[in-house]
Amino acid sequence: MGGGGFAQHATTVMKNNRALLKKRKIKDMRQLLYEQSGKTELEFKQVSPMELARIKTEIRKKAKKSAQRDLIITICCTLGVLGFFYWFLFL
Repeated sequence: MGGGGFAQHATTVMKNNRALLKKRKIKDMRQLLYEQSGKTELEFKQVSPMELARIKTEIRKKAKKSAQRDLIITICCTLGVLGFFYWFLFL
């Protein structure tokens, strides 16, 4: 009867793969990453205070526009759902 070797090979491969996965530890991965990259500190660009203030105002403007857009979308969806329920229940 054929196929017995195939099942045994599949079981062996699964055991070997599981053993390889268990060997990986977070500490080992972290050490490997630090050893290969060579850098552990972040390097930031130097920005003048005026440029930093300009960037902050841009971010705040974008956040305000985004919040207003989200509010408008929420209000429109709420009105649409309420209108649908009114139409469905009373007309």
